[in-house]
Amino acid sequence: MSHREPQLWAALESVQAVEDFEVQQARLEDVVGAAEAGGFARLAFFARRALADAYCVGRQWDRAFPLFARCLSEHDARRHELDPYEDAALRSWYCRIIQTMAEFPAIGLPRIYAALDDLEKRYRTAGGDLREVYATRRSVAHIAADWDQEQHYFRQWTAAGGPDRTHLWDFALQVDRLTDRGDDAAAYELAAPVLAGARTFDEPPVPVQVDMLLPLARLGLHAEARRAFRLARRGVDRDVYRYEYHGKLIEFCALTGNLDAGLDTLSRMMWGFPTLNRPTGKMDFAAATAVLMRQMVDAGRGDEPIGWAKQDEDEYVDAAQMLERMRGTALDLATRFDARNGTTAQGDRVRARLAARPVARVRMCAASHRFTHGIPESLPAEEVLSRAEWHLDRDQRTSVGDHLRALGRPPEHLAARHAHLLALLHGGPDKGSALHEAAERYQAEEEWVRFALCLCDTAMWMADNGRLDDAVPVVTQMRDLLRKLPDPGAIARAEFAFANVMTGLDSDEVDRALARAAEDAAESGDPYVVALVAGHRVHRAVKRELPPEQVVALAATMRDAALDADWPAQAVHAFSYLETAHAEAGTTAAYRREIGGRIAGFPSDTPRVVRAGFGYAQARGLIGDGREAEAVPALEELIAVERYSGVPAMHWHWLAQGYFAAGRLDDAVDAAEVKADVLDELREHGSLEEPSTADANRRLLVECYRRLDDFEGALEQLETLSRNAHKRNDAQLQDYARAQTDQVRRAMALRTASA
Repeated sequence: MSHREPQLWAALESVQAVEDFEVQQARLEDVVGAAEAGGFARLAFFARRALADAYCVGRQWDRAFPLFARCLSEHDARRHELDPYEDAALRSWYCRIIQTMAEFPAIGLPRIYAALDDLEKRYRTAGGDLREVYATRRSVAHIAADWDQEQHYFRQWTAAGGPDRTHLWDFALQVDRLTDRGDDAAAYELAAPVLAGARTFDEPPVPVQVDMLLPLARLGLHAEARRAFRLARRGVDRDVYRYEYHGKLIEFCALTGNLDAGLDTLSRMMWGFPTLNRPTGKMDFAAATAVLMRQMVDAGRGDEPIGWAKQDEDEYVDAAQMLERMRGTALDLATRFDARNGTTAQGDRVRARLAARPVARVRMCAASHRFTHGIPESLPAEEVLSRAEWHLDRDQRTSVGDHLRALGRPPEHLAARHAHLLALLHGGPDKGSALHEAAERYQAEEEWVRFALCLCDTAMWMADNGRLDDAVPVVTQMRDLLRKLPDPGAIARAEFAFANVMTGLDSDEVDRALARAAEDAAESGDPYVVALVAGHRVHRAVKRELPPEQVVALAATMRDAALDADWPAQAVHAFSYLETAHAEAGTTAAYRREIGGRIAGFPSDTPRVVRAGFGYAQARGLIGDGREAEAVPALEELIAVERYSGVPAMHWHWLAQGYFAAGRLDDAVDAAEVKADVLDELREHGSLEEPSTADANRRLLVECYRRLDDFEGALEQLETLSRNAHKRNDAQLQDYARAQTDQVRRAMALRTASA
């Protein structure tokens, strides 16, 4: 079977480029099995090492132990067959395994110390230097909270050669020791050249940036803290880092008034937390999350839903509950470490972190927002369900889900409404049958208004799925039924449904139905229904190319009603219609004066959504005049109110342009990256109003990264642009990507030469 060995080596090399760690694990397991079966001992050794690394990336650190044990046993059995490289590789892996052993409190210190003695013996026998041995002993002493031993072996490591000047992690260790001891000034003196980019290493300085976040804030160096945070956040997203580093980002956000930025990082990491089996990482991340949750509670946001990943089922958890859960996890693990170590050091450290107070107010997030609406625990079930329906009307689906989780199993008298809401929320091929079932529940309870509206929803679903012959009689019958009931808001919704079903069949009938719906909506006094109907009427007016004055009148009604209904997305659509219609009518200048006058006359208690809506209109004018920097405050406010229902990709791009024009390059990168992939997808599908925007957004990122000396970031964007250019056969974009790539690589070479 020896003829298969070259193929297996090639497979081992190729599989290590696979990004999906689960796929990588499966393929590496195959390589290991084949190497063992074929008797390829050297290949099996390196394949096991790669598989162990893949297990660690997949948060299954303990699965590396038996792989190493097998390699160590085989190594000792065939010691004289090994070349020096394989022998050195095993010793280096041994160092990492011992450090990982120390991170599991179930593994006793005597066993770890015995392994350390065996490791040192192997290094001495091989005649190599003991730097790695001392570094490993220092790391174990740190986890064991034996500070005298930690100091002793740090000195031994230094005396044996100390840090490699080109090796990031050696430098990061020195910074970490200073920050761990609370010596912020000394840590900054050491780290400042790295933070400024004046000193570089063989990889991005993410651990240094992360460790220095709170020290920078405490020292009052807020601008440097902001830049370090943004670089670190982008860095951890580009590569695989331990959970502790994400935790430090979260803790920094918590203690500097950036709760939403902390929630952003938390939401991206919680999916893997339940399966993280490395206790030190779990303890530190849980403690950091608890710090964030404490600040949420103190800020009056304890009832806010928090994303909690659970293996078996979704679960509603608010910030106050998450605080207790994560606090308990961190303290429980600290207690286990202290029991093994014979100290109280880990518990004391965790308790000190949990009791930490904010250190400063550092403005980090470009557009501050809350991800979800808070849900008071005392809220009656009917009110929770009503609020869920309110959010669904405005397409705020995350908030709908939060309210449904808070509601749990509804009381029997709310079961029909709950079923109706779920059918609308989930959609899919079963939506029609789910709506029918909800209608039957309403009918059994003689809830005739809700019954009729539910069947109107069913008719619209039928029409959307090619069943017009079934839809028309259903929606007609339900509309006529509601006309006999004294509920103008419901009648307006039924006429709206009728108009939707008739679209494409009878244009005049659609217009008559919408006109009736508008009258009924106005009579109802419900601004949501008014905005809903007006939006459809404006859309038809634009499609039929009616005079712009008519579009303006309809869009103004839509705008005012949407603002009254606290419906930002619909208000933005209305303002866009108004802008276009005024441009066609030649009245743009008067329109802008009107907007400015309205904003100037706002009283202090003007609702936020109203300020955001008119601010958006003003910002669009500023962007049109090439005054993007002046549009930033209004765009930030708009995005903050849009976050519940989703921010359009173009809004992030406009904000990025504004930041760039204002010289706020880090902010520009943050904003431009949010929906960069979405803009590419929209362009690919032909759904982008201005197709060039997708490439312009990435070009902006390239320029920002270049000016920030983040050449790796610039190259990532250029690679994407090059792929897109090749896909579209865009010669001009290909030339741009090639020229820029050459320039960036030259700049990187110059930086390396001068370092």
